Amino acid sequence: MATSHRLAVFILTAAATMHSSASPLQELYQLAQSNDPSYLAAQHTLNAQLQIIPQAKSALMPQVSASANQNIALDSRADNHNYSAQIALPLRLDAYYGMKVAEQSASNARIVFEKSQQSLILLVVERYVAVLKQQHNLTSSMAEVAAIEQRLKQTQQLVKLGLNSQIELQDIQASVQQLHVSLLQVQQNLSLARGDLENLTNQTLPNQLPALASSFNPSLVPSDTLENWLVLTKNNNLDIASNTFTAQQAYHNYQAKDVGLYPKASITLSQSYSSITGDNKTLAIGLSGTFYDGGLNSAQTKEAKEAWYAAQQQGQALLKTTQQQVRRLYQTQHTGTAQIKALSALHTAVEASLVGKNKEYELGLRDVSDILDAQKLVFAAQRNLANARLDLVLNQVRLKQASGLLSVDDLSQLDQWFN
Repeated sequence: MATSHRLAVFILTAAATMHSSASPLQELYQLAQSNDPSYLAAQHTLNAQLQIIPQAKSALMPQVSASANQNIALDSRADNHNYSAQIALPLRLDAYYGMKVAEQSASNARIVFEKSQQSLILLVVERYVAVLKQQHNLTSSMAEVAAIEQRLKQTQQLVKLGLNSQIELQDIQASVQQLHVSLLQVQQNLSLARGDLENLTNQTLPNQLPALASSFNPSLVPSDTLENWLVLTKNNNLDIASNTFTAQQAYHNYQAKDVGLYPKASITLSQSYSSITGDNKTLAIGLSGTFYDGGLNSAQTKEAKEAWYAAQQQGQALLKTTQQQVRRLYQTQHTGTAQIKALSALHTAVEASLVGKNKEYELGLRDVSDILDAQKLVFAAQRNLANARLDLVLNQVRLKQASGLLSVDDLSQLDQWFN
């Protein structure tokens, strides 16, 4: 049929650029790392934020300076020249705590980048699964169209023989047209899903992505208790870890503000030479401070202290929110496994029902509308079962991300489930 031909052409249009025997998810993730602007921006942001440590450290390091002058007289006096060099060591408590702030900020930046890696892994898996769902929907829709068109041919012959009514034929024709409309939507959905994944990787996808194996055994996450998952989440979730560093950073910032009015000391060793006065060596110990700043430092210290308290409370709120998310995903995991068993049993039942109704139809005990309804149930059950299996995979990946355990190694396990 024309539609089936166009559909076959549609599937075969993409040029394959990844080897079919390779690990698709790992390759897609590597491509996304190299081509996704958001991920590349996160890398550059991390590199930029890490520079805060040498900047903060510079306030604690010796400062070395030098100068040289040559004075040329424009009257009868003689020319003269001088040179000088000095090394100064600052002694500042606020700079010390500023260094602590920088260290916590850098640690937080690393956590934020690690989170972007996990987010990219999840995004690749989500878009890959979205393509697989539409691939299966397309295959199922084509099979449904083929089945009903075969039923249409049979009914047309029976109408010619006077064994079926014209109304039954019209019912089937209407169903055929409805399925063609649905098929167009499935084609569009597949095209959009492929486009989303190609946009992420900047690479043309293979003709057909490997689907989930029929022998798929969901084991990406261990069968553990909810209490253990909550402990893992508390210890490993990246948002919680990021907040911990943010709170520590706020605390050290409070310390830095608290000592803002303390005197600042420095030790300076200098040596100079002048053609007029000769050599000169100096050791200077300096001490400076502010006795009154109009209350500025006091207000800044209170502000920093409240920010530290706020960061601690935000951490508690984040812990509750994250653990609640893990509870939902954990429950969804168990529900999803039970749903797959139930949908598998349902699929077996509706297939058996279709076989029985076909026999009754041949005996004249059923009309064609009963057969069409039974076929719809079979194909709907197939699609629901396939989607439920893919949703279970996605839920496992999301559970691992929520607990902070998602890594590139999980893609290797996922690749074993697709063939």
